[in-house]
Amino acid sequence: MPSNLNPTKVLSACLLFSAFCGWFPEVIAQAVSTSSVEHTTLYSFGGPDGAGPLYGVMADKTGALYGTTVSGGAGAGTVFKLIPTESGYSETVLYSFLGGYDGDGPFSGLVADKMGALYGVTLGGGNGACFGGCGTVFKLRPKKSGYTKSTIYTFGPGTDASTPLGTLVFDKKGSLYGVTQYGGAQNDGAVYKLTPSKSGFSESVIYSFRNGEDGDFPQAGLVIDKQGSLYGTTFYGGPGSCDGGCGTVFKLTPSGSGYAETILYAFKDYTDGYLPFAAVTLDESTGAIYGTTWWGGTIHDGNVFKLTPSGSGYDKTTLYNFDHHLHHGTNGVLPRSQLLLQPDGTLYGTDFIGGGGCNGIGCGSIFELKPSGSGYSFAYVYNFLHPVNGADPEFSSLIVDAKGALYGTTDSGGSKTDCYDGGPGGAHGCGTVFKIVLK
Repeated sequence: MPSNLNPTKVLSACLLFSAFCGWFPEVIAQAVSTSSVEHTTLYSFGGPDGAGPLYGVMADKTGALYGTTVSGGAGAGTVFKLIPTESGYSETVLYSFLGGYDGDGPFSGLVADKMGALYGVTLGGGNGACFGGCGTVFKLRPKKSGYTKSTIYTFGPGTDASTPLGTLVFDKKGSLYGVTQYGGAQNDGAVYKLTPSKSGFSESVIYSFRNGEDGDFPQAGLVIDKQGSLYGTTFYGGPGSCDGGCGTVFKLTPSGSGYAETILYAFKDYTDGYLPFAAVTLDESTGAIYGTTWWGGTIHDGNVFKLTPSGSGYDKTTLYNFDHHLHHGTNGVLPRSQLLLQPDGTLYGTDFIGGGGCNGIGCGSIFELKPSGSGYSFAYVYNFLHPVNGADPEFSSLIVDAKGALYGTTDSGGSKTDCYDGGPGGAHGCGTVFKIVLK
């Protein structure tokens, strides 16, 4: 992390590293049924096998699941694989980060290329010129006996991008794109591109955020459309009346030899929405963009929004305002994960606290928004009422299988209780991977 960081940004993901935990891995298949869903804990982490799976999982054609943990393993986080078996899932640590130049804290999900190689980022480590390291981009290449890890780029100080986070995206030519929360020309964050060649990857900063008006301090990965345009959010910035700006949704369009930035929407005030933490979801069939704000809304518990193309711009609609006063404290609040859009227009997402349990703070929840008439109907799919079932689905994006089941992660909770990572309401546990079957 750069030494000249802004104190108002210290609430960012870079402070969320978990303590190292004990215990050893085992397969967990604990089902919890309600009238509408069945929840199964596919795996509970224990420390040496990883701790703090923040960003959800990705799946391959065999049904195996892949993800990262921000701590555990050798101490600086892991990349893991869950392989389906007759009795559940078995976990394999594909790589344990060592810290320092090797990389520290994989604050991202994973993406895979056509050969099955996995790519992600570490928030810290790498270049020692930054305090704690400027961060890295890594690659895990499959081999007969496992995976070989290589660092394909190490970020540097100065005007280079610095401290990457969020899941990378590929374009049609195999280039990778991502964001950093610091670095760039003004140290307000940057968007970077990694272009492949025979000798490796070359990095270029394709956009530097500047002085807040165009966005500041991006905290989530990007979405790419068929034309190669990139969409993202910034935590702060824009002309809104919130302290530091209320945040933005932006687009980077290829233009000549570079990219041109357009602010698609700047949140106006605390009621409109504040601190868009997650990546947006793009519906290319309609051009609509969906997302969440962590705070803001009617009582500042966050909201879900939709941007609809209109003329040369976008119209913003608030689809739902979260309210912890509703449902006698079982309402989830403070969403900060990317939404999952289904073909019928239904949206699924997570709240990292609320939903009941965890000493009244709430262990988190999964919600759905279904198109209904001219609006949407809101419902909770699942509340994590007990830490043993998982707690704090913080940044976890959700994926869906061919049968409609949902998969994701919780940062804490689970059956292994040796992790003390500050889960909601004092929840122990190193985190879980879960499955939700909708009935």
